[in-house]
Amino acid sequence: MNTQADIELLAEKKLKEAMCLFDGNCIDGAYYMAGYVIELLLKARICKTLNVPDFFMFKPERGKSETFRPFKSHDYDQLLLLSGLYADFNTEIQTNPILMAHWSVICVWNEGSRYSTGKSYGEVESFITSIKEISSWIRKHL
Repeated sequence: MNTQADIELLAEKKLKEAMCLFDGNCIDGAYYMAGYVIELLLKARICKTLNVPDFFMFKPERGKSETFRPFKSHDYDQLLLLSGLYADFNTEIQTNPILMAHWSVICVWNEGSRYSTGKSYGEVESFITSIKEISSWIRKHL
């Protein structure tokens, strides 16, 4: 089962894994892994918002796969909207330039990052810091 609590724990695990990769100088892997933290936390919030006991129960019936496609997204903006936090987050970043800066750093991540290489140590360090800050904001709303 993938309850809200299970998904939150998985997000913590992904952050620890990203930190292990980063500490082991596996910079590109750390970047890729850390990006899943935000995705998972937003999916945990979707569980709460929609009162869904198991997020990954979204299994399409024959011919209805389009109904569930938005929930399978890796896109932070789309997941933010589905989570019910979109308006609150936009209000917050308008008055909190630090949070906006962190969002600007992380919003370029996507699942295709697994194929990219060449991130610098500093870029990934900044990315992980921003992941932690945005994660903290989301967790306050879980």
